[in-house]
Amino acid sequence: MKRRLPGLLLVLLAVIGVVVAARDPRESTVPQFSVSTEGWMPSAPLPGGLIESWFCPGVPATGVDGVGGEIVIANRGGEALEGTVLVLNDDAESRRLDLLVDPWTTATLDLDATLPGSITGAVVEIEGGGALVEQVALDADGNSVAPCANATSDQWYLADGFTVEGSLDQVILTNPFEQTVVANLSFTTREGYREPGSYRGITVPPRSIRVIDLGAPGAGAQSEPVLAVSVEVTRGRLVVGRSQDFSGGGRSGTQVTLASPVTREQWWFADGAKGSGIDEQYVIFNPTSQAVEVDVLFVGIDVPVLVDPIAVPARQVVVYDSSTQTDLPDGDHSVVFATASSDPSIVVDQVITRTDGEVRGTGVLTGALARNGYVASTWYVPQGPDEAVSAGLVIYNVDNEPGTVTVSAVGRSGPVPIEGLTDVEYGAAARFTLDLDDPLVAGRQLIVEGTTRIMVERSFPNGVGSLRTPSWAIPQG
Repeated sequence: MKRRLPGLLLVLLAVIGVVVAARDPRESTVPQFSVSTEGWMPSAPLPGGLIESWFCPGVPATGVDGVGGEIVIANRGGEALEGTVLVLNDDAESRRLDLLVDPWTTATLDLDATLPGSITGAVVEIEGGGALVEQVALDADGNSVAPCANATSDQWYLADGFTVEGSLDQVILTNPFEQTVVANLSFTTREGYREPGSYRGITVPPRSIRVIDLGAPGAGAQSEPVLAVSVEVTRGRLVVGRSQDFSGGGRSGTQVTLASPVTREQWWFADGAKGSGIDEQYVIFNPTSQAVEVDVLFVGIDVPVLVDPIAVPARQVVVYDSSTQTDLPDGDHSVVFATASSDPSIVVDQVITRTDGEVRGTGVLTGALARNGYVASTWYVPQGPDEAVSAGLVIYNVDNEPGTVTVSAVGRSGPVPIEGLTDVEYGAAARFTLDLDDPLVAGRQLIVEGTTRIMVERSFPNGVGSLRTPSWAIPQG
């Protein structure tokens, strides 16, 4: 029997409460779980222990025609960070560099200058921890950023794929270890689930990256508007990412993303929109062997909108277009996707294309997760925008109570609250934005601290006109 909740109020309270009932956001001692076994979105672990590792699957970094990549490493503490960076590429080349990041500062590693490649990635290891690490793809068609993974895994999922009109869709398999890794790839298109023999037993040599170009001639997935991928590692562990370059089919620009190591029963998005010049879709991927029903609830608006349950068959993809929801008003919103079952079963990506005059840009973002009922009240941005940005932070208050938020910029003496962004009030279950227009913000690490549990998404310029690139801030683990 499918689950339906008896009223809109109960629906709202249930969705808001289901992921937050387990913990108080102001706990001083949060249990530290193994990310590799539990699975979560990239997060900032509590400092301590021997080694903190960040795994960056890779970005295009040829150095040709402005195509480059960076690794951004922020020190979120008052002691110097010491460690190493292993840089590796798809030519099976690697370099290990010593790393020293002064207290409260941010270091940037130029990948194409260090070890150019069609795809270049990195593994950052910090003695004792205390870092934030993300990868940045630089391209004339639009820059994009994605936090790096806290751990490798033996399974990964990518919901959105697209090879229409020659669009480039590359799955990045990164092996940072000393042993060869073996993996199987399967994918789902409009025609259904496929396990091509050519994608079974794929080997990734030690300390190297293997790129699977799904849209290449003979790859078996050309001209596909739907292309979800599952990666099953049969020997060893990998970190998996995706590099997309859109050249038609209503999309434009470039995007790098980190795959998800888990399926889950809930996925959250803070920054959605419906209206003129906006094409917003959500790609719901069910890689399991059981069909599921998915509820969609638009929140952060005057009257929440509950969508009729969406059936997603086993090993299939359903694309939901918010423009078809006639009772959803134009404007900004947040949204949560939840299955009727508590069993982990889906991965959801947001694909949003915005047109502004002569330019168009597509952003792809995997939803945010709760972890065993935990949603962070503190989030980090390793590096703020270089210029003033209106609505640079998009925040959704998961709790059904009001609160306040303070944004601090980190200088060499530590965090400093930003004037106008201190104790900013927000409502219960509210979506709101914060302008980042103080010169103190430019290029600096930011700390976003709420008095309730919040989801924090970045909306920073991507270098093409007024277009933005979506990415999550990094939650406190």
